[in-house]
Amino acid sequence: MKKYRKTLFILGILICLTGAGLMFEGAILGETTTGIATALGITGIGLIATQRRAMNRGGE
Repeated sequence: MKKYRKTLFILGILICLTGAGLMFEGAILGETTTGIATALGITGIGLIATQRRAMNRGGE
């Protein structure tokens, strides 16, 4: 179960970085991607927060 939690944590980081990359001045795909980038960032942060909390509790 810990491997699953660690995988979700890493996935959350990758999703946040993808959102940040899309948000970077709109230079990669244009300025129309800011809404998608915001949603990706929020989703990634949510994954990181829930998995981090579970890891701190010992993986219960």
